[in-house]
Amino acid sequence: MRDRSHRGSTALLLAAFGLLLVGCQSSGRGRAVAPPAPYLRVANHDNGVVALEVAIRSLTPARRSAPMVWLVGVTHLGSAEYYRALQKFLDQQTVVLFEGVGATNRDFQLAPGEYSLQDAMARALGLEFQLNAVQYDRPHFRNSDLTAAQISRHFGGGMEEDADDGEGRPPANEFGALVQVMQGTGFLGGLAKLTVSLISVSPRLQAATKLALIETMGAMPADLAATPGLNPAMQRLLRVLIEERNRAVIADTRRALREKPRPKSVAIFYGAGHMHDLEVRLREELRLRPGEERWLTAFEVDPRRSGISKTELDFMRRLVRQRVRGVFQAEGGATNPPATTSPPRRGRRGGSNP
Repeated sequence: MRDRSHRGSTALLLAAFGLLLVGCQSSGRGRAVAPPAPYLRVANHDNGVVALEVAIRSLTPARRSAPMVWLVGVTHLGSAEYYRALQKFLDQQTVVLFEGVGATNRDFQLAPGEYSLQDAMARALGLEFQLNAVQYDRPHFRNSDLTAAQISRHFGGGMEEDADDGEGRPPANEFGALVQVMQGTGFLGGLAKLTVSLISVSPRLQAATKLALIETMGAMPADLAATPGLNPAMQRLLRVLIEERNRAVIADTRRALREKPRPKSVAIFYGAGHMHDLEVRLREELRLRPGEERWLTAFEVDPRRSGISKTELDFMRRLVRQRVRGVFQAEGGATNPPATTSPPRRGRRGGSNP
């Protein structure tokens, strides 16, 4: 019983850090189309640099006169250069449908004094938080998401039922528990908050944490919500956070494509973990097909410059993969091998294809 509880807590923390970085993944299981190509990959460069790369992929319509749809995957933490490249790309599109529970392009920012695990992690790692780095106040940016109350209703309760009761007991449902983690409240939230606060004290620890995040994203199963090792409550949480929200995005995409005058392009700007399911839906429901692909480096780390030896790097990779398998793998289940690339040698500060 204790092991099951421990695995549940670890799974919740992994889900929180997955949302922190890219959102969660779902494969559109049971659909007729072939599985999409990955939207995340770990790049191991010849000069020793390890990078997390994210795809931008076009989906082309059967009729050439119809608008192009771009799936713009994003990590919620990244370098300033990464977000500048994304901003430049998004500003070139006709319509941008962006992720943000209950947000608008006019007020999509943290309130003064508001704690965010994502913002705290970005600061601790010397990176940028997407909400602070991307300019959403563009007239062609439109929020495409559910409200927090709509998400909560999928779990059978209102938002007021999800709050901590003041006696240290967890919220009534798994969505409320995840909100606590992301806001740094409750036991798990406090644990995550403490962990993040310790990272910034050491450049070596910062580098190790970046490596752990990169390797974790590479080792996560593609169909996170349907992984046998997760308990039903966690599977339901991830399916709602992905599939219900993606349905809202598809509905907004249909409306945008029917507008007059017709837009030249529609970009869906969402966490990279949403892209697998979104691509399946767009290919199946709107008969779009994959086209051009671009890769951007979200962030990178040079283990050798940070004092991390090859032996330590290999140990960390094995540890991360074993831990992910321990949480998500059950009888007959297996995680997907990480998508890796070995690009040609490049300079220390170089990036992948824009």
